[in-house]
Amino acid sequence: MSQPSRSQPPIWMVVAIGSYLEANIISGRLTSFGIPNYIHRESVGLVLGLSIGLGEARVVVPEAYYEAALLVLEPDDSVARLTDGDFDQEFYDDDDE
Repeated sequence: MSQPSRSQPPIWMVVAIGSYLEANIISGRLTSFGIPNYIHRESVGLVLGLSIGLGEARVVVPEAYYEAALLVLEPDDSVARLTDGDFDQEFYDDDDE
């Protein structure tokens, strides 16, 4: 009898390295776009109860989401995207011509 095939665990890719605070901000942005992520943090700060000054934090995403995460974190100006809702006068000036 053969064993049922188990799916392979995801390969995690690093998309950002910085302080724990920076990693939390980046993680929140990725999460808001539906991109699963995880903050990997050096354990020495956790053991000592410190969040500032010791080690670094890495934000990682599954390999399948790597490209999407990079687009969210470093948008390409040539790709159309939604605005933040600010009034864009140049858009309306072009319509008047």
